[in-house]
Amino acid sequence: MRFRSILALPFAAAVPVLAEPSARDVEFFEKKVRPILVERCYECHSAESGKSKGGLTLDSQPAILQGGDNGPALVAGDPGKSLLIEAVRYQKRELQMPPKSPL
Repeated sequence: MRFRSILALPFAAAVPVLAEPSARDVEFFEKKVRPILVERCYECHSAESGKSKGGLTLDSQPAILQGGDNGPALVAGDPGKSLLIEAVRYQKRELQMPPKSPL
């Protein structure tokens, strides 16, 4: 399974109702998704790095849901319309993330 597919799974499962995620969803996110975000995204999109390029930080659920200059990073219940998923899938040239190479 490619990294971008892994990124879509917890957002599709855990975010739709904006309720508390299940322990299973949290575990999946912490083991499979957060390491990818830390490795490939946090350098430019985290409070810890002091950077939020495009106004986007990805190190908390509220920040991800708020999004950045282009709008919310995730659309609750519809990961296919989520800018974050679109960006890592390289669907639009202006949104491709990470910018140097796909996940």
